[in-house]
Amino acid sequence: MVAPQSGAEVFLQVLRNMGVEKIFGCSGTEWAPLWEALARQQVEGIPGPDYLLARHEDTTIGMAIGYAKATGKLAVALVHSSVGASRMLMGLRGAYQERVPILLCSGDSISFGEGDNKWVGFHWGRYLADYGGPARYMEPATKSSFGLNHSTLLAGTVQRACQMAKTAPEGPVFLALPFEYLAKESDSPILPVSSYTMNAWPDPAGVQEVAALLKAAEKPLIVVERLGRDQAAVQDLVRVAELSGAIVVESQHPEYVNFPRDHDLHGGFIVNPYLPETDFVLVLDVVGPAWFPETEEHPPHAKVAVLSEDPLRERVPFYGIAADINLQGRADAGVAELRRILEQGEAKAPSAHLPERIAHNRARRDLWQADAMAASSSTPIDTRWLCQQLNETMSDDVVIVDETIIANFTLMHVMDRLGPGQYVNAMNGGLGTGLGAALGVKVAEPDKQVIAIMGDGTFNYNAPLPALSYCQEYGAPITIIIVNNSCYRAMKMALEEVSPEGVALSTGNLFGCDLDPSVDYEKLAELVGGYGEKVSDPAEVGPALARAFDANRNGKAAILNVLVGDDMQYLGNMVHPA
Repeated sequence: MVAPQSGAEVFLQVLRNMGVEKIFGCSGTEWAPLWEALARQQVEGIPGPDYLLARHEDTTIGMAIGYAKATGKLAVALVHSSVGASRMLMGLRGAYQERVPILLCSGDSISFGEGDNKWVGFHWGRYLADYGGPARYMEPATKSSFGLNHSTLLAGTVQRACQMAKTAPEGPVFLALPFEYLAKESDSPILPVSSYTMNAWPDPAGVQEVAALLKAAEKPLIVVERLGRDQAAVQDLVRVAELSGAIVVESQHPEYVNFPRDHDLHGGFIVNPYLPETDFVLVLDVVGPAWFPETEEHPPHAKVAVLSEDPLRERVPFYGIAADINLQGRADAGVAELRRILEQGEAKAPSAHLPERIAHNRARRDLWQADAMAASSSTPIDTRWLCQQLNETMSDDVVIVDETIIANFTLMHVMDRLGPGQYVNAMNGGLGTGLGAALGVKVAEPDKQVIAIMGDGTFNYNAPLPALSYCQEYGAPITIIIVNNSCYRAMKMALEEVSPEGVALSTGNLFGCDLDPSVDYEKLAELVGGYGEKVSDPAEVGPALARAFDANRNGKAAILNVLVGDDMQYLGNMVHPA
């Protein structure tokens, strides 16, 4: 006879059946039944899923995002009732926009301590103020958000939530789990193991039409943002570009390395200069605007095709890309089919414009590298020199988790050694989850050298103590590079744009911009036995990076607080027309 299981044990069994390997937890009293089930699981030798304590909601959702983006697998995150869910909402919004598969659960209550349920967690007795319950809070930032209406529905509801998160377009699903159903003996039948939905493939006739347009175009252009999630798809895109002569531009904040940055057909990260002359644009699964403003900058002489699981961005308030062809389906599948069609068809004659476009791309890359080397002795440290030294010092097994804003443009151009699988963007949804995302990548790829890079302003949005404590508790060291310009430079840039001759700039009275005096951020590493260093001498950038990486190899987290100058002094001159 099978021993009775608690609802929490049923919850774990369903996660096992659905292939879930990691649970990222932020503690709350309502999860006591789950902790008991996890302890029983360990004693009985039942494999996984592993429970990882993250100590803070921003760290928790960041870890879930980083893990899911690095593996493509479903991540499960647990938070404390409505308050934990509310605090996690910003990160969850980013996961929704980037289509990251996450099952987020918080505790709930159906009795609030009445009747036989005298103890359901301290919170329910005091904070009965959540109109509609926690699931209502999460609706705008999830694919679906719901609670559990009856204990017999537990297994089926959890399984369905997992499937929804992994069904195209992927994204976070929120489930409120009543404490009472987790704590008591379960009457919910566990369904047979069920697979995930096969994601949609694009219409073959539509892909054929796109292939024909690529072959016919004189100046084809491909815009890409997140294809690099599938590393094999990057190689397919390289062949498509080579066979069609298309220039490939990564969007301004690409989520991954989507195309080799040192390839002659890589056109940089700003698409607008190419638009006036292009005659065909393929927008490949771009989450943000492919160009901006979308209506005003629409390419005047080009047909536009969009290939995405969500080509119309159905739930965003505005999407102004007017496409001649909207193909719904997996971008990686579409690119693989484009490659097959182009390879089997008659070879395209080289465009007369291609040599000039290639020469321009080479000149742009060479200029960035030359300027980075020329800045080797600049003080404060030039961000181009920092990125050049990181590009030169990093090993082949590195993964960069990037939460920079202004420095992002420099990092993208200078660090041309980064290949597919070596870069994860952590800033698209909002700032404050980058450290968690880096730890999530470390969970996914524990043998990799993981580097989190962010500005000092962004570092202040993060929760460094929970992140560093995780490094210490789980033996998962990462390097944190703080690009410290002692200000919110993007805020000053807004003033320069809106009021260039205004009082704020002329008097230096910059409300909301300065972070001065600067903090000795590197000393935080000492709290967990890590390595910290402030770097102000450009000659020490490379050696300091080596010392930080060596600390990681010895099991210690590292923080480098790098004092840099003003990137905007050179960024305006680095944007070249197509």
